Amino acid sequence: MVAWDGAEKLGRALYFTRATAPAGEGPLYHHVGIYAYRRAALVRFIALPPSPLERREKLEQLRALEANMSIAVARVDSAPLSVDTPADLERARRLLK
Repeated sequence: MVAWDGAEKLGRALYFTRATAPAGEGPLYHHVGIYAYRRAALVRFIALPPSPLERREKLEQLRALEANMSIAVARVDSAPLSVDTPADLERARRLLK
């Protein structure tokens, strides 16, 4: 979840959830995860134990947020191809031929 202000395309993550959030009127965004870490941040992250929210939501990004690490985000115009299932993989293979 990100608090976007107007036409901004860059922001900072506030929360991640598998549930539909936030509630109420307004746009909803689909999460596309591509993560890059500075060496020091990755060393710090992997040394942290799983956090309470990470265990609850089963989302490791919450471990970083609960440890006051920042996750930068960017809004894009369309979601790229996602490969999460065998069917997705077959679709990607067909598109790449």
